[in-house]
Amino acid sequence: MPTLSAMKWWIMAAVVIGALWVTARIGSDDTAPETYVWEDSPFSGSGPPRSYAEALKRAELAIANAGEAARAAPDQWLMHEIHASELLARAQISGSYADYAAAQQALGTAFRVAVQGSGPHLMQAALDFSMHRLPQAEAQLAATDQYAVPPDPGDRAEIAAMRGDIAFYSGNYQAALAGYDQADALVPGSASFRRAIFAARTGDVEAADAYFVEAERAYRSATPQTRSYMELQRGILDLDSGRLNEAMRHFEKADALFPGRWLIEEHIAEVLNLQGKTAEAEALYRDIVRRTGHPEFIDALAGIAQARGDAAEARRLYARAAKIWSKRLKQFPQATYGHAIDHCVAREDWPCALRLAQRNHQARPYGEAKIALARALLGNGRVTEARVMIEQVLASPWRTPDLHSTAADIYQASNMAEKAAEQRRRARALNPLA
Repeated sequence: MPTLSAMKWWIMAAVVIGALWVTARIGSDDTAPETYVWEDSPFSGSGPPRSYAEALKRAELAIANAGEAARAAPDQWLMHEIHASELLARAQISGSYADYAAAQQALGTAFRVAVQGSGPHLMQAALDFSMHRLPQAEAQLAATDQYAVPPDPGDRAEIAAMRGDIAFYSGNYQAALAGYDQADALVPGSASFRRAIFAARTGDVEAADAYFVEAERAYRSATPQTRSYMELQRGILDLDSGRLNEAMRHFEKADALFPGRWLIEEHIAEVLNLQGKTAEAEALYRDIVRRTGHPEFIDALAGIAQARGDAAEARRLYARAAKIWSKRLKQFPQATYGHAIDHCVAREDWPCALRLAQRNHQARPYGEAKIALARALLGNGRVTEARVMIEQVLASPWRTPDLHSTAADIYQASNMAEKAAEQRRRARALNPLA
């Protein structure tokens, strides 16, 4: 079992990096990762999981053991933090709101038994950030500044990187880079993945790919899950650039490295749909929905039904998804706004889209949220406000195909044909399918 310090590093990095199953801390050497053939093993701790099903099985065992330890020592907040960390680790790979809620409950217990000035602040910050509660995450990080004994360099690097992430999702991009610089100064290479995300959203795809290479290289003997996740990210870069065949190759490699993970499979289904292989995409989406119940994939099925003219099936599926979205909005609203907007847009419920987009923008006023709000304003006929919002993003470093295609639509609605044509050209330069 890893030490709690290493566990904190892993969980908080996973908030942004995703559920990477790592067995070593990030190192500073920039040489290529050591080649290692991981052997199959049914025993937790003797090797990393080789599939999504195995990872879930191990997570269930770890949660059960940690829960038993916490119940045996109910007055020790550290035991409850360990239990929460295992629940949060499973949440990162399952995407289940029930797992996030259970992690929050365990953290709440930890704080109740902790003496004043102590407690699982970093783990709570990780959960708050994961649920898009930025002010709450920052408050938890601020609590660590008051510790009598400063956190170790690894934790301080993660704190700096998380503050960079909070700045990024607040739309303060220079402060984000400053946070990543501080993290890298403490632990070289610790912010590489975050820099990749930053580069991808600011239009530098080549730099993003290079940072993903750096991020993978930083792990000693990268596990199948780590390598799979990096392949997934490279595929997303290609998908966002309209290179469908290249994206599919990365997604298929990711699936071969770590089979069964729905996060990979849903990207395969998306590419299949874009390639016109609708029946294959629908079959895969149905299987993902059967296993996860996630509403975004029910919406994807509704869109396929709608495209083939089956309006009744589309309505049925959208109604099914709406019930789940409604429950999620009550449970973790900030984490749900951005995804539920797409549900409202797909149903052409523009008042709903605007309500959620406004709340999403209030929670995380970064480029993507501003674009969604601009689109919702346009859908509600508030063209001037939409143009003001989209021009805020155009004035920032944010550069994505979606930005330019949305700007083109807004300028077209504003009878600004020349600007609309220029934005359409820029969108298609980044992604020919835009």
